[in-house]
Amino acid sequence: MNTLKKVIIALTLSTLGFTFTSNATPITLWDWEVDSAFTSFIPGGPDVIGSTDNHHWLDPTILTWGTPVGTFGSSLDVSSGSAGHVTGEDLANGASTITSSLTHNNFIITGSTLTSATLSTKLFLAPADIALSGAIPPLLFDIVFKETPNNGSGCIYSGDPEEGTTLPLCENDIFVVDAFGTDIDENGIIEGIEYNPFTNSFNQQFSLGAYTYNIGLSVDTLAQLDEVVCDRVAGADDDCIGVTTEENKANTFNVHMTITQVPEPSTILLMSLALFGIVANMRKKHS
Repeated sequence: MNTLKKVIIALTLSTLGFTFTSNATPITLWDWEVDSAFTSFIPGGPDVIGSTDNHHWLDPTILTWGTPVGTFGSSLDVSSGSAGHVTGEDLANGASTITSSLTHNNFIITGSTLTSATLSTKLFLAPADIALSGAIPPLLFDIVFKETPNNGSGCIYSGDPEEGTTLPLCENDIFVVDAFGTDIDENGIIEGIEYNPFTNSFNQQFSLGAYTYNIGLSVDTLAQLDEVVCDRVAGADDDCIGVTTEENKANTFNVHMTITQVPEPSTILLMSLALFGIVANMRKKHS
């Protein structure tokens, strides 16, 4: 691609709807269902073409634009081959599964280019063997996309690995997670989404009965980007979080989900006391 453009993609991730009110024992197996689609995009046709509608959103899951210079063109494709609909059963606590994917076909084109789009994703989650259900409040993510020129103009760093740097190449396009909902507002956005820099994942906790669980969502190669990379994206923080996509190839990022039970404070205290006892006993033996 040979022009500078910015794309803001809002990823709407709905959390959990359930058909019951309480449970006596911890849930260890989960069923899940994900539907994704591009619910808006600018410009519209004929400059940007949407295809393969998702059955829930009734909106396209593939966006294509421009005229290819070579064999391949430019496009965004969510959960390719599934029309944005992905399901799974019997996901065990602590196990990881791929819930969706986003492919950016990043090849040189001429003509029109995508300037903005909204990718909406709805996640339904339920204990195994209980029907999935529920309209639920969304969690909102804003992702800023920086399309960079192929010649690397306007770039103040080098991504050449021969120079001993871990920075991306200057011509790489940049996706940055810019903001996300952290409060319950008039639209029902749920608070509590947190980014964990140690696991490079977004996390949301929820409670069922007496137990609390954590959903961890991670994206392939998602990480805190270097400040000089973040500076190339208008409005991004110096410690922005995101991924970069290489020119002249198909870049696919899988979204992984892990559900874990959060230990109760009393359990954490007992574990701490037990560890303290072990340490104290070891010190006594060595004294």
